[in-house]
Amino acid sequence: MLDVLMVCTGNICRSPMAEYFLRSMLPPDLAGRVRVHSAGVHALDGHGVTPEVLLALKPFGIDPSPHVARSVDPAMVRRADLVLAMEPFQADILRRGLAPREAAKVRLLGEFGARDLPPDIDDPYGSPLQNYRQAAARIRECVAGVVAHLTARDASCPGWPGGCAPPAR
Repeated sequence: MLDVLMVCTGNICRSPMAEYFLRSMLPPDLAGRVRVHSAGVHALDGHGVTPEVLLALKPFGIDPSPHVARSVDPAMVRRADLVLAMEPFQADILRRGLAPREAAKVRLLGEFGARDLPPDIDDPYGSPLQNYRQAAARIRECVAGVVAHLTARDASCPGWPGGCAPPAR
Protein backbone atom coordinates (compact mmCIF):
# COMPACT_ATOMS: atom_id res chain seq x y z
CA MET A 1 0.00 0.00 0.00
CA LEU A 2 1.31 3.43 -0.94
CA ASP A 3 1.03 6.01 1.85
CA VAL A 4 0.48 9.66 0.85
CA LEU A 5 0.55 12.26 3.62
CA MET A 6 -0.72 15.80 3.01
CA VAL A 7 0.62 18.45 5.40
CA CYS A 8 -0.21 22.10 6.07
CA THR A 9 -0.05 24.23 9.18
CA GLY A 10 -3.24 23.70 11.19
CA ASN A 11 -4.68 20.68 9.34
CA ILE A 12 -8.06 22.40 9.07
CA CYS A 13 -7.90 23.94 5.56
CA ARG A 14 -5.38 23.04 2.85
CA SER A 15 -4.19 19.56 3.79
CA PRO A 16 -7.71 18.22 4.39
CA MET A 17 -8.79 19.69 1.04
CA ALA A 18 -5.84 17.93 -0.62
CA GLU A 19 -6.59 14.69 1.23
CA TYR A 20 -10.24 14.64 0.23
CA PHE A 21 -9.54 15.68 -3.36
CA LEU A 22 -6.96 12.91 -3.77
CA ARG A 23 -9.30 10.31 -2.30
CA SER A 24 -12.07 11.39 -4.69
CA MET A 25 -9.82 11.60 -7.77
CA LEU A 26 -7.91 8.32 -7.50
CA PRO A 27 -8.87 5.87 -10.23
CA PRO A 28 -10.63 2.77 -8.86
CA ASP A 29 -7.65 0.50 -9.59
CA LEU A 30 -5.44 2.68 -7.36
CA ALA A 31 -7.95 3.71 -4.70
CA GLY A 32 -7.62 0.45 -2.77
CA ARG A 33 -3.83 0.60 -2.87
CA VAL A 34 -3.23 4.19 -1.78
CA ARG A 35 -3.68 5.39 1.78
CA VAL A 36 -4.29 9.15 1.91
CA HIS A 37 -4.22 11.11 5.15
CA SER A 38 -3.28 14.53 6.44
CA ALA A 39 -1.75 16.31 9.41
CA GLY A 40 -0.42 19.70 10.42
CA VAL A 41 2.94 20.99 11.60
CA HIS A 42 1.09 23.18 14.13
CA ALA A 43 -2.25 21.40 14.05
CA LEU A 44 -5.37 22.47 15.83
CA ASP A 45 -5.74 18.95 17.20
CA GLY A 46 -9.30 17.71 17.42
CA HIS A 47 -10.83 20.48 15.29
CA GLY A 48 -12.77 19.89 12.11
CA VAL A 49 -12.29 21.76 8.87
CA THR A 50 -13.39 25.39 8.77
CA PRO A 51 -16.91 26.19 7.55
CA GLU A 52 -15.34 27.80 4.48
CA VAL A 53 -13.68 24.50 3.53
CA LEU A 54 -17.07 22.78 3.67
CA LEU A 55 -18.46 25.45 1.31
CA ALA A 56 -15.44 25.39 -1.01
CA LEU A 57 -15.62 21.61 -1.49
CA LYS A 58 -19.40 21.33 -1.74
CA PRO A 59 -19.50 22.11 -5.53
CA PHE A 60 -17.19 19.12 -6.05
CA GLY A 61 -19.52 16.80 -4.14
CA ILE A 62 -16.95 16.35 -1.38
CA ASP A 63 -17.94 16.36 2.28
CA PRO A 64 -14.89 16.69 4.56
CA SER A 65 -16.98 16.99 7.74
CA PRO A 66 -15.59 13.71 9.19
CA HIS A 67 -12.09 15.22 9.26
CA VAL A 68 -10.40 15.69 12.64
CA ALA A 69 -7.17 17.70 12.73
CA ARG A 70 -4.03 16.09 14.08
CA SER A 71 -0.38 16.94 14.48
CA VAL A 72 2.19 15.34 12.25
CA ASP A 73 4.70 13.14 14.00
CA PRO A 74 8.02 11.69 12.79
CA ALA A 75 6.56 8.18 12.49
CA MET A 76 3.92 9.42 10.02
CA VAL A 77 6.61 10.97 7.87
CA ARG A 78 8.81 7.87 8.01
CA ARG A 79 5.90 5.58 7.07
CA ALA A 80 4.77 7.73 4.16
CA ASP A 81 5.98 7.09 0.63
CA LEU A 82 5.13 10.62 -0.47
CA VAL A 83 4.70 13.65 1.81
CA LEU A 84 3.19 16.75 0.24
CA ALA A 85 3.49 20.06 2.08
CA MET A 86 1.79 23.30 1.09
CA GLU A 87 4.70 25.69 1.83
CA PRO A 88 8.50 25.42 2.01
CA PHE A 89 8.66 26.04 5.78
CA GLN A 90 6.44 23.00 6.34
CA ALA A 91 8.65 20.86 4.10
CA ASP A 92 11.70 22.04 6.04
CA ILE A 93 10.08 21.03 9.35
CA LEU A 94 9.15 17.63 7.91
CA ARG A 95 12.67 16.93 6.62
CA ARG A 96 14.34 17.54 9.99
CA GLY A 97 16.05 14.42 11.22
CA LEU A 98 15.41 12.42 8.05
CA ALA A 99 18.12 10.67 6.11
CA PRO A 100 18.67 12.23 2.65
CA ARG A 101 16.83 9.39 0.88
CA GLU A 102 13.84 9.80 3.18
CA ALA A 103 13.93 13.60 2.93
CA ALA A 104 13.51 13.30 -0.87
CA LYS A 105 9.98 12.02 -0.41
CA VAL A 106 8.95 15.36 1.12
CA ARG A 107 7.77 17.64 -1.68
CA LEU A 108 5.53 20.64 -2.20
CA LEU A 109 2.08 19.81 -3.54
CA GLY A 110 2.40 22.78 -5.90
CA GLU A 111 5.27 21.03 -7.69
CA PHE A 112 2.65 18.76 -9.25
CA GLY A 113 0.70 21.70 -10.68
CA ALA A 114 1.23 24.30 -13.36
CA ARG A 115 4.92 25.01 -13.92
CA ASP A 116 4.32 28.74 -14.37
CA LEU A 117 2.99 29.14 -10.82
CA PRO A 118 5.00 29.17 -7.59
CA PRO A 119 4.92 25.82 -5.78
CA ASP A 120 3.49 27.37 -2.59
CA ILE A 121 -0.22 27.04 -1.89
CA ASP A 122 -1.36 30.10 0.02
CA ASP A 123 -3.15 29.64 3.33
CA PRO A 124 -6.74 30.90 3.12
CA TYR A 125 -7.31 30.66 6.89
CA GLY A 126 -9.17 33.68 8.20
CA SER A 127 -9.78 35.16 4.76
CA PRO A 128 -12.96 35.48 2.68
CA LEU A 129 -14.65 32.45 1.13
CA GLN A 130 -13.33 33.42 -2.30
CA ASN A 131 -9.77 32.73 -1.09
CA TYR A 132 -10.83 29.25 0.04
CA ARG A 133 -12.38 28.63 -3.36
CA GLN A 134 -9.17 29.76 -5.06
CA ALA A 135 -7.12 27.51 -2.77
CA ALA A 136 -9.46 24.60 -3.50
CA ALA A 137 -9.11 25.12 -7.27
CA ARG A 138 -5.31 25.28 -7.03
CA ILE A 139 -5.16 22.23 -4.76
CA ARG A 140 -7.45 20.27 -7.09
CA GLU A 141 -5.27 21.14 -10.08
CA CYS A 142 -2.14 20.00 -8.21
CA VAL A 143 -3.82 16.83 -6.97
CA ALA A 144 -4.65 15.97 -10.60
CA GLY A 145 -0.89 16.06 -11.18
CA VAL A 146 -0.35 13.77 -8.20
CA VAL A 147 -2.92 11.33 -9.63
CA ALA A 148 -1.10 11.38 -12.99
CA HIS A 149 2.19 10.75 -11.19
CA LEU A 150 0.79 7.86 -9.15
CA THR A 151 -0.83 6.33 -12.24
CA ALA A 152 2.44 6.54 -14.21
CA ARG A 153 4.38 5.24 -11.23
CA ASP A 154 2.02 2.29 -10.93
CA ALA A 155 2.53 1.42 -14.59
CA SER A 156 6.29 1.84 -14.76
CA CYS A 157 7.91 1.24 -11.38
CA PRO A 158 9.01 -2.25 -10.42
CA GLY A 159 8.20 -2.96 -6.80
CA TRP A 160 5.68 -0.12 -6.62
CA PRO A 161 5.08 1.50 -4.16
CA GLY A 162 8.79 1.05 -3.67
CA GLY A 163 11.47 3.08 -5.31
CA CYS A 164 10.25 5.58 -7.87
CA ALA A 165 10.84 9.14 -6.73
CA PRO A 166 8.41 11.97 -7.49
CA PRO A 167 9.27 14.01 -10.58
CA ALA A 168 11.89 16.73 -10.18
CA ARG A 169 10.58 20.23 -10.64
